[in-house]
Amino acid sequence: MEISKVQFITHRKEIPVSANNRQYQTLTVPVLNQTTADCFVKNSAADRNSIGILSYKPSFVGKVPFLQYDFEKKFTRSFFVKLLREGVPDAYSDIERLIPREEYDKHRQMQTFGKKSSIAVKYLKKYKNSMFPVEKEIFTILENLSKKHPDLTLQELLRLRYPQAEQVLINQQGEVLNKINLMIRQLPKKDFLKMRKVIQGAFDRIFAQELTPEERFGRKTFLAELRGVDIEDKKLKSKIYKIAETLPQSSDSVNAFIVKYSHPYKLRFDYNKQKLVRLPRDSQEIGERLLEPSLGTDDHIHPQKEFKREQAARIKGDNNARHLSPLRVTTLVSSKTNADKTDIPLDKYIEKSKYDIPKRIQNQIDRLILICEKWLKHGRIEDANLLSDYIFVLKDEYGRRSKVLNIDITELESLQPRLKTAVAMQKERANSKAKSK
Repeated sequence: MEISKVQFITHRKEIPVSANNRQYQTLTVPVLNQTTADCFVKNSAADRNSIGILSYKPSFVGKVPFLQYDFEKKFTRSFFVKLLREGVPDAYSDIERLIPREEYDKHRQMQTFGKKSSIAVKYLKKYKNSMFPVEKEIFTILENLSKKHPDLTLQELLRLRYPQAEQVLINQQGEVLNKINLMIRQLPKKDFLKMRKVIQGAFDRIFAQELTPEERFGRKTFLAELRGVDIEDKKLKSKIYKIAETLPQSSDSVNAFIVKYSHPYKLRFDYNKQKLVRLPRDSQEIGERLLEPSLGTDDHIHPQKEFKREQAARIKGDNNARHLSPLRVTTLVSSKTNADKTDIPLDKYIEKSKYDIPKRIQNQIDRLILICEKWLKHGRIEDANLLSDYIFVLKDEYGRRSKVLNIDITELESLQPRLKTAVAMQKERANSKAKSK
């Protein structure tokens, strides 16, 4: 068989969107049997578009070893880079424009944020509306201070706010530790003393004067110490640990951010030397840190652990897995929400998230449709056609993986006649050109 670009051959099946809602939705379901697997088949000439690019539709036929990367081979990294350049919102949060990594890497290479603050702030301001709340508040502080001290660096500006931030942070940390102090009073004396020792050590580090980073209180270190305490009441220990996790950190506290990044160095464990080493922390790192949570990345809509389980069942011929999608579909999200979602099902993440994720996903879909229309208008027919396919794949995947999502792509469906006409016209022009040679 001649290997060519991916064509996804499917049959369509009417299935209910949810058990409670008998509204039906047409989903593209791959044709599989227990011995076949994903392979690439060459399109017929009739399936080619006007510029000789193969049209893409989900295809799973053939008798070759199972391939896992059919989605990635069609929707490549360069495809997602193009989308990020157009300004795509986060599917899981309120960020309206994910930051392309190529822009971040450019600033990193040029050390843009290590220059005096008047220059660093000028470049950071472009991304202000892409920042998460804590990062945006830190930027606003830096922006205001820079007006008075334009020649200082970002780190020097943060140090101006250090005394005030440290006092507020100490009060916040003390409140959490006192909650734990009250909780451990119900423990037997032996276990009480074990916990009290850890908590008192934390208080000593928090309230000590002029400590170096090596000596300062560290949230991660304290949590590790709590985990290491062996007490009989495991339920209470679990409750204590949950309270301890509410200790402020730089990702959710402006004051913790200022205190952390005001220090001129950070500690990292060197496994080769088997000891802690000091690494410089400077203004460039601060600027990068403000952008990192908003970097555009791709998240697998369905957890990879579950996908692999389904894949194994499909290969074994499990009837219940026959119509499950073998596509590892990804959507564009921020680095922060990607890390927050971890490996849990989409609906569970929707339930636990503070964001209105169904609204955010629809917002992203609407934006993708506008980009598709823009590309078509500017003659980028191949890109528009591929993006159209991607949106349909997204809708199908959300339909399979969620009981609460109901994606509307009416605008894209209305755009299809124009897109098909453009593809046909470009094909005709390409054929005419080929004949004239």
